[in-house]
Amino acid sequence: MAAAVAGVDPWLAAELSRAWPTYGAGLADSLVVAADQPAPTAADLASLDVPAGVACCTDDPIHPSEIARTWVDALPRAHLGTTTLAALGADRESLGRAAVLAWLRARFTR
Repeated sequence: MAAAVAGVDPWLAAELSRAWPTYGAGLADSLVVAADQPAPTAADLASLDVPAGVACCTDDPIHPSEIARTWVDALPRAHLGTTTLAALGADRESLGRAAVLAWLRARFTR
C-alpha cells in the first residue's frame, strides 16, 4: 500500500488506503485481470451512434487524457469533459459533473 500511495496527493492516498484493503488478498489479482482486459478499439467506438460524455483528469498519469481524447475522436457523437486531480480532491463530484456536462453537449450537438 505504501508504494501505491507514494507521491500522490494526500486525498488520493487516503482514498486508496481506505478502499483498496476492502478487496483483501484479491486486490493484486483483480488489478492484473483489469489491466489485461483490452480497451475498446476505435472501430468498436465508431459503431456507437449514441451521445457519449467522456471525462478525464488532465493531470492523471495513470489514466492519460490522451486516451480520453482518442475515444472522443473515435465516437461519432462524443464530447470531452475535463477536470484535474486537485479539483477532484477538493470536490469529489467534479469528475462526474464533467462527464454529465460532456454527455449533455454530445446529446444536444449533432
